[in-house]
Amino acid sequence: MDKLKKFGIILLFFAGKLCAQSDTSQLKTNASSIIAKGPIYKHEIFGVTENDNYTLQLRDGYYTNGLMFTWNTPLNLQKHKWYRSPKIKKVVQGFQIGQRLYNPVSYDRSTIDRQDRPFAGYLFGTYDQRIGFANGGLLQWSATLGTIGPNSFGENVQTWYHGVINIYPVLGWPTQLHNEASLNLGFLYSQSLVPVPVERRHADIGWIGMANIGNANTNASAALLFRAGRMESNYNSVQWNNRVSNSAAVAPIHKSEFYFFLQPMITAQAYNAVLQGGMFVDDKGPFTTDIEPLVFTLQTGFKYAQNRWTINLHYIHRSKEAKGQERPENLVSIQLAYRFGKVL
Repeated sequence: MDKLKKFGIILLFFAGKLCAQSDTSQLKTNASSIIAKGPIYKHEIFGVTENDNYTLQLRDGYYTNGLMFTWNTPLNLQKHKWYRSPKIKKVVQGFQIGQRLYNPVSYDRSTIDRQDRPFAGYLFGTYDQRIGFANGGLLQWSATLGTIGPNSFGENVQTWYHGVINIYPVLGWPTQLHNEASLNLGFLYSQSLVPVPVERRHADIGWIGMANIGNANTNASAALLFRAGRMESNYNSVQWNNRVSNSAAVAPIHKSEFYFFLQPMITAQAYNAVLQGGMFVDDKGPFTTDIEPLVFTLQTGFKYAQNRWTINLHYIHRSKEAKGQERPENLVSIQLAYRFGKVL
């Protein structure tokens, strides 16, 4: 953790120097004069696998596995009158399905007196739009339908997977949270703190604000994003899975995007269904736990995209989410995307 903090301080120092040395005349850059230098694709399939075992620490607990698949494609703004504005550069929509699995601190905590958080699964589908603005800002909104409990198939998937790779059986799923369907709305806004266009620089400092409202999660988060490398504006960046385009006018200007990032984040929790059980059911399950009001998360890693492909590797550290949780958690997120439907 100390090494990550030192890395963040070093990155912030160099980002400030590079941004200060940027030519202020670039503030007058006409975005419409920028021409894409690589092939342009209209569709993207994006897959994510997340697991604490990827850290090679031989641990299997808390947020222990996640698997998500997304299809991203841009909107035709001429067909959506509410997006016909010179302030809006591009809108990308995404359709996602996914599942997340949660265990106590260890896979063998079969009785509730030994559990520091419940066994839980979360199965969900999400629709979102990422609205990229000419000033470099990005607004994302999302709507998610999901379920916890046996209907999430958490026990089925983890039992099947451990059998396939021939490792220990996970005990304790009979004590999992009970079923509840959920509806969640999410909102995110991100903006660079430096006025010079990010695609003209090699370092960036930005801020991110997020909020989720619903009976799966209700929370608010604030984050800083430090990046160093070759980057695109938010409406084209791999940061938000926005490298798909309808035309050269709003396509990435670089053939590739590659940068390292550091993102510290604070989250204020109001409700978390995979810890507290269903919000609207009386019998939430054999065991639930109270939430920690504030959670600290630190992500670091790299993002790389070129032509049809994207590969991202993130290391994630998260402080305790639940009261009585025995330790913080660490996991790795591996992300792969393939683009198709060539436009130019």
